[in-house]
Amino acid sequence: MLLPETLRTGGLPSLPAYLRTLEPALVGYVLAFFVIASWWNVHHRLFSSIVRYDPTLVRLNSFFLLMISVTPFLVSVLFAYSPGNFGMGSLSARLAVALYGVVQALGGLVLLGIWRHASRDHRLLRRTVTQEWIQATEATQLLTVIVFAGSVGIALVSPLAAELAWIAMILGFGRRFLRRVPKVARRTEAHRPP
Repeated sequence: MLLPETLRTGGLPSLPAYLRTLEPALVGYVLAFFVIASWWNVHHRLFSSIVRYDPTLVRLNSFFLLMISVTPFLVSVLFAYSPGNFGMGSLSARLAVALYGVVQALGGLVLLGIWRHASRDHRLLRRTVTQEWIQATEATQLLTVIVFAGSVGIALVSPLAAELAWIAMILGFGRRFLRRVPKVARRTEAHRPP
């Protein structure tokens, strides 16, 4: 096997130096993983109550998949134009954070649409799903959309403040809405087989 010319001539940096240059990409990859995992958990929670499907649900779900599949790209844009690289108030940093917020808000809006479509008149839901569960799930999804949509406007003023809004939501705001649903009802719905 032939070695690349740069390796034979010593043109490559040392491995530790090279790995340090990859640090932003690695951090972005890990962040994208956790964002996608969070969306997957929400998607799984919604679909644990959905037992039937129709063409509209399939189309909405496919659009949600598009929002998820573009997330790693958006995270790379977010890191490439991060406030640390371009300065807190730079237009590039503000637009990168706003773009990320727009796509995440769209993803949340699609999930909200999936839930509303499936839960209307229990059309696609398990019959045992309570109205209280439907409303609490919808409220949680609506909160996600509001936070991400609101962060777009915030990002145009302060990218850091928009990112802090996302972190605050992930760390606790969504859980407050779920506390309205009795713990027994949540446990029963989450673990009941279709």
